Amino acid sequence: MAEVPRKVIRLVTIGKTGNGKSSSCNTIVGEQIFPSGCDSAGVTTNCLMRYAERFGKLICLVDTPGLQDISRDNEDVQKEIKRCIDFTTPGPHAVILVVQLTRFTEEDVKTLKHFCSYFGENVAQYVIVLFTRFDDMKREMKKNPNHPGMKGFIENLTPPLKDFLRKCGNRYVEFDNTLEGGSAESQVQRLLDIVDNMVRENGGLHYTNEDYEKADKELQRKALEIKKKNDQERIENEEKIKKEIKKQYELEQQQLEQELQRAREREREREKKNLFEKGCDIGRKIFGW
Repeated sequence: MAEVPRKVIRLVTIGKTGNGKSSSCNTIVGEQIFPSGCDSAGVTTNCLMRYAERFGKLICLVDTPGLQDISRDNEDVQKEIKRCIDFTTPGPHAVILVVQLTRFTEEDVKTLKHFCSYFGENVAQYVIVLFTRFDDMKREMKKNPNHPGMKGFIENLTPPLKDFLRKCGNRYVEFDNTLEGGSAESQVQRLLDIVDNMVRENGGLHYTNEDYEKADKELQRKALEIKKKNDQERIENEEKIKKEIKKQYELEQQQLEQELQRAREREREREKKNLFEKGCDIGRKIFGW
């Protein structure tokens, strides 16, 4: 890992399709330059990088294709996301996981684990969770004076989600992408403050290509282990099937042999009976029995 100038902030967004990554990117840079929409197939299909001057800092922001995009193979998506490391050379300061506030589920954690399988578990020390659709919660808070708000939302998360946030240093920020002007700016400022604090906690370090290469080697090692295990299970299953076939064959052979033996015995009994009857016929003819 390497030291970098603090005035340059390199950010990468990841998340499932439809969670508002591109809209959040537009909020962060303060312009509508990232394509966004409601298409379930995902608007962002390739990594997009943009620079913007924000609060006296140069921000390098990369928007990635949606993980688990139904229109693309996830392996293709991962290869495309890998390009974000090259885009942000020498590496991103923060990986921003974008999730919808009302839909933060174990599935989102699985999404990040899928990401981590390619980029390594240590990437969590660079992750910030960005909750979109905060405008929905604000409307609910207006309707219900006793609404617990963000604090209550975090406190009521399931244990797996709380554990995930803990691994990420409990770093999160909520975004209302419908805001404009100063209100929109303030939430971006809060995000960048979290990034600044995280960079300090990480000793000024950032995720690097070396980190990715280590993760890639580890992934290949695990893949090889899984292959060996699957091959061994396949061989064991084949041997088991062969033994079962052999056992069934031997049983059928034994049953056939027993049936043949019974048939022979029946044939001998018929021959004895026929021989006896012939003897009786001869006796009647000769002796008049």
